[in-house]
Amino acid sequence: MKASDTKDIEKWASELGGVLAMPDLKVIFGGQSEAALFKKLESAVKEKVLVRVKRGIYALPGTSLEAISSRINPDSYVSTGTVLAAKAVIGSIPARRIQAVKVGRPRTYNCEMGIIEHLSITPRLFFGFETVKGIKYATPEKAFLDVCYFYFKGRSFSFDPESDVSISMLKPGKISDYLKKYDRRFVSFFRKVWSL
Repeated sequence: MKASDTKDIEKWASELGGVLAMPDLKVIFGGQSEAALFKKLESAVKEKVLVRVKRGIYALPGTSLEAISSRINPDSYVSTGTVLAAKAVIGSIPARRIQAVKVGRPRTYNCEMGIIEHLSITPRLFFGFETVKGIKYATPEKAFLDVCYFYFKGRSFSFDPESDVSISMLKPGKISDYLKKYDRRFVSFFRKVWSL
């Protein structure tokens, strides 16, 4: 791969949070045939200039999983243990793995940087996040409720939602407000397990 191509890729990728989608790559290498573009991408991956995340999505090595997740599905928000660990509400979680929440089918993406898991939630429970530097993150209270909700649905986590969460670090008023959007079965399960 030519040094000028590498420079172009790095310049564009740094402006796009380290992640490039096929439309971006077509602009960078404008006017080239599909075959020539794929040859360049193959070369970029081989020379470790780019990492293939999934079909049509590439990233610079070392790009954060949060940035990649957001680019795969801009409507998803980073949540569960990823947010709780970042806010020190739980201990650490496995490195090189994040969970995000979205409406629609759940998906898991494996790439050189790690694993991105998109969990599925109903549209009425898709709330409680804020955007930081272009990436949506659940509030700690919503991340906790997401954990509890998926736990209620039978999902297990790398930590015990019943004993490993420092609930005292969360805002009970915010949790009560959020709980109003959940169905009664989940709310009664929640109140039985976690007293706030």
